[in-house]
Amino acid sequence: MLSNLLKPRQVHRSIYDINLKSLWDKGYRYIIIDVDNTLTAWNNYNISQRLLDWILLAKKTGFGICLLSNSSQSKIQEFASKLGVISSPAGGKPFKRAFSNALDLLQANEENTLVIGDQIFTDILGGNRAGLYTILVDPIDKKEFFWTKINRLLERIIAGRKTSCK
Repeated sequence: MLSNLLKPRQVHRSIYDINLKSLWDKGYRYIIIDVDNTLTAWNNYNISQRLLDWILLAKKTGFGICLLSNSSQSKIQEFASKLGVISSPAGGKPFKRAFSNALDLLQANEENTLVIGDQIFTDILGGNRAGLYTILVDPIDKKEFFWTKINRLLERIIAGRKTSCK
């Protein structure tokens, strides 16, 4: 049923509220994570110390991380390199193939991988369709790509989503 595919397993205000140790203890070893408005403001690939500290904590915990974005892949690849993580060379969310590509890069599987993102119709729908554990976070900023603004309206109408975006 579509409504189940739109429901994340967890919801948090930001990545910083996610209990990584608890997820590790449950057997998750890999994170597929969105970039724009999940890790950083849309189309702004500056790395804050707080973000870098979170990535280092995730890696220290043992997680393998792959960025998966529908944005410019050259920008995402460069951003991933600066963070010291990998990036899927092609977007394509919410299609299952995008998540399969990320799983292949991580050498991971559905049982040990989670998805973190800020959009229901790309990150959560795609992650759920791929059989992954999904975590929804609030968008970091209100500035977004035109189509994302339409998705946000649909998220409110169809999924009843409310965010605490600044």
